[in-house]
Amino acid sequence: MALTALLATESKAPEGRRLDVPGQITFAIGLILVLYGAVEGPESGWTTLPVMLAFALGGVFLAGFVLVELGADSPIFDLKLFRNRAFTVSSVVAVIGMLAFLGACFSTSMWLGPVQHQDPIRVAIPFLLLQGPAFVLIPLVSRLLHKVAPGWLLTSGFALMAAGSLLFTGLDVTDTSLIPFLLPSALIGIGFALTVSSVTAVALNSVPPQLAGMASATTNMLRDLGFALGPVVVGAVALSGAGSAFAESLAGTGLPVAHAQAAAEIGREGGPIAVNSLPEGVPGSAAHDLALQALGSGFSTAYLVCGIAAAAAALLTAFGMIGIRARGGSAEADSLDAVTSGRASDRQPAAR
Repeated sequence: MALTALLATESKAPEGRRLDVPGQITFAIGLILVLYGAVEGPESGWTTLPVMLAFALGGVFLAGFVLVELGADSPIFDLKLFRNRAFTVSSVVAVIGMLAFLGACFSTSMWLGPVQHQDPIRVAIPFLLLQGPAFVLIPLVSRLLHKVAPGWLLTSGFALMAAGSLLFTGLDVTDTSLIPFLLPSALIGIGFALTVSSVTAVALNSVPPQLAGMASATTNMLRDLGFALGPVVVGAVALSGAGSAFAESLAGTGLPVAHAQAAAEIGREGGPIAVNSLPEGVPGSAAHDLALQALGSGFSTAYLVCGIAAAAAALLTAFGMIGIRARGGSAEADSLDAVTSGRASDRQPAAR
């Protein structure tokens, strides 16, 4: 608090700012409805009425948000910021890249926890490598941003995350050793450290100073949206894939009829993860190995999705950030600055 009060510089729009109540309401309701649909879809089914209504109404409110912002005198988010290539790229990769990161974290916690039933302390060890590097490297990354083009940092970070996620796809679900987790977790953790602050830095450096607060808030919101979508997307992929694999393997198994029927019923109600958690000796527990293999296949696919998302973010930054300078933004920021300054002057003819 003391350092902020002494050193931080306030950014203010020359024309002043007012609360954009219609924009806040339409965006909040729209985003909540879409997220509800995304979270509820894997559980209730994507074609159920509440899920479809949530997506439809959410889309309507978000479309209303765009219309409101285009005509607002003091918009909560100036859509003209998307005319800036660096800001647009950083916004997109903030969602995709953070989806990949938290999706990999979620898959790791599920793999070691409900799938392999390892001790919580052992589950925590890979997370020292997944999240620990950020605490160590972010100050270094802040210095590098003064000397290295942000596109290089973002591309390198997302590439490391992609490599780590793809290495995870080769895990053996029956192997409870933590050694195979060390390298992939370290790669993802270092990649996250390189990207998490670089995304915000790119957004801030690519817009006029008076819009820095808006750009920062938007980037943080998009980054958190990626964090929220990560477990939703990879969880849906993993558990739906595991459920299909378990049903197929159970149909062709030679298990006793009582165990096969019990496992099928439990699988329909709670999925293979419920069968995997049955105590030994109870009806259905004989299908434990089938459920374990199905879950391993499902979460391997989830890691693959994370790797593809991170690779897509790496490619987008590699090509989308070409020509963008390390500090001070790009020529697009200067152009956008002129546009916004001109608009501010038009609203204040006396000051001009």
